[in-house]
Amino acid sequence: MKAAPGADAAADGDGPRARTVTFRTLGPLELRVEGDPVRIGADKQRVLLSMLLAHGGRAVPVPTLIREIWGDEPPRSAVANLRTYVMQLRRHLCPAGARLATSHSGYALRVDDADFDIPRFRGRVAQARRAVAERRLPAAAELYAEALDLWRGIPLEDVTQGVALREFSQHLTESYLSAVEEHVEVESALGRDGSVVQRLRHVIALHPLNERLRCRLMVALYGNGDAAGALDAFNDARMALRDELGMDPGEELRRLHGAVLRRDPTLRAAGAAGGGWADPEAGLAAESGGAAMGRAALSGVPPLPATPPTLCVTPRQLPPETTVFVGRRRESGIARRALAAGTGATVSAPTVVFHGPGGFGKSALALRHAHDLAALYPDGQLYADLASPAPDGPHDLVGGFLRALGVPAAQIPDSPAEAVLRYQSAVAGRRLLVVVDNARDAAQVRPLIPANNACAVLVTSRSSLPTLLATRIAVGALDEAASLQLLALTGTGERFAREHVAAVELARLCGHHPLALRIAGARLVGRPEWSLSGFADRLRDRARRLDELCAEGVSVRACIAESYQQLLRAPLPNRVPSVRAFQLLGLSDRAEFDVTDVAGLLGTDAYRAACALDGLVEAQLVEPVTERVFRMHELIRLYAAEVAAPGCLLRTAPSAL
Repeated sequence: MKAAPGADAAADGDGPRARTVTFRTLGPLELRVEGDPVRIGADKQRVLLSMLLAHGGRAVPVPTLIREIWGDEPPRSAVANLRTYVMQLRRHLCPAGARLATSHSGYALRVDDADFDIPRFRGRVAQARRAVAERRLPAAAELYAEALDLWRGIPLEDVTQGVALREFSQHLTESYLSAVEEHVEVESALGRDGSVVQRLRHVIALHPLNERLRCRLMVALYGNGDAAGALDAFNDARMALRDELGMDPGEELRRLHGAVLRRDPTLRAAGAAGGGWADPEAGLAAESGGAAMGRAALSGVPPLPATPPTLCVTPRQLPPETTVFVGRRRESGIARRALAAGTGATVSAPTVVFHGPGGFGKSALALRHAHDLAALYPDGQLYADLASPAPDGPHDLVGGFLRALGVPAAQIPDSPAEAVLRYQSAVAGRRLLVVVDNARDAAQVRPLIPANNACAVLVTSRSSLPTLLATRIAVGALDEAASLQLLALTGTGERFAREHVAAVELARLCGHHPLALRIAGARLVGRPEWSLSGFADRLRDRARRLDELCAEGVSVRACIAESYQQLLRAPLPNRVPSVRAFQLLGLSDRAEFDVTDVAGLLGTDAYRAACALDGLVEAQLVEPVTERVFRMHELIRLYAAEVAAPGCLLRTAPSAL
């Protein structure tokens, strides 16, 4: 069979001719070689291929693949089985199997954009948005139609999806719905109400609970002179919402229904003007009539928000970065490369998660990186500190971002799910940087990640947020050079120069912990008569060291206690052995230990000891060194000793272990 245009003509020299291999994920998973479908019967092998495609050419770590294929309880043979699946997949691709590369960090599948439906979809949508910006509406309509015609159903609908693939599919769907709304706006502006109605009916059949699409359909039907059809569309929406969710239609649908019943004349004008699309500065002339389109002012009906909206402001929400910042070149380099590789190459915004124990400088690193990158995101920077509850609860974070983007409060949907869709429409086609600080879990972050891959997201969390599609960067203690530099820059300059040996000892006693070093520097600034050696002597007393590392209400003890409280809130039955292991390790004089050591402390077997350590790793109270060896930071060990003091030590019945 003849190769598709644009395929490589041949391999090097006299090697075999390169074969055209195409991938389709916007519907059932499909692999074609030279135009012929290739059947991949094994379900786990289909999950493997889907994960490789979802990462857009980036290496997927082996643990990530294992978790997605087998869940939280993989078999002992998982790694060997994975190698077999990779080998079989290479055979399907052969002789193009070299596209499936192995690296020290995992597996990566290199795919040309022309041979993969996701980048083709993104490319057409980007071209359509440029055509809209240039007022070339007929061209934009054609490009949107080409993009949407690539969709054959629900993304990866025939693949068993774990957490990562479900998130991937969700982001794809959000991109699709944004493109549908934008296409509807263009078609309405051109007076093509018939095609608008047809497109909306098809999409609503797939997404029957999307109230914004239902509103669009009602406006299009009424604008086409079909008031009865608009009322039927409302009744269909009401029945779907009641049957599936037990809910009545939202305020926007109800107001629109009332406007149709009143035969509000401005409603027909809204349909003729493109369903509420606005261009406040100049208006947008439809070629069919040349009339400028402004925002429809519907009596009693909030105008449907623009998609994409014209932003009134460019948000600049980043807090000031810390005045003293040292080290972290490796972490910054990884983050910069991850965002550069992901921009334009992923379906959703490339995301970096800085994770590690409290007080290790994750927020400072993220803000330094965000300020360095701000110029690359000219449409603004959004910031949310999830450690500070939103006034109206966590769901109001999306509303806060929408207000920052210039969306009037009256146009922000009451429904959290609809607000997320409105947010995706607001960020579509723009280059924004989103910083999410102090996230507790992935569920807090997901609604804030733009489906637009021209954006980028930086997240800080004590957890590694393993269910997010992201690049994870562990933020640990500083090295000695950076620790000494931090001490010198916090105001101990002259004393630092005079007492270099004492400064080295002081950094060691602080465990090269960034927060501890900052507190030590602050205390020395407040007491200029103190010598570094004298303060180091105070810190040598292990029983009082955490007492000394406190200044103006900020303390290392409180920071560690937050992680310990997280451990205490963990679900049973693993909580009790994890808490007891933490306390007993505090009484040990060993910084590093293995599973066997913990099993001996708990008086249990290696499996239960490993489960107890899992809880400590998740709470960032111990750090894995190898698969079976772990390390506890010196200051955390001091805190563990405090909670293991007589009267505090948890007494656990053997059955609980």
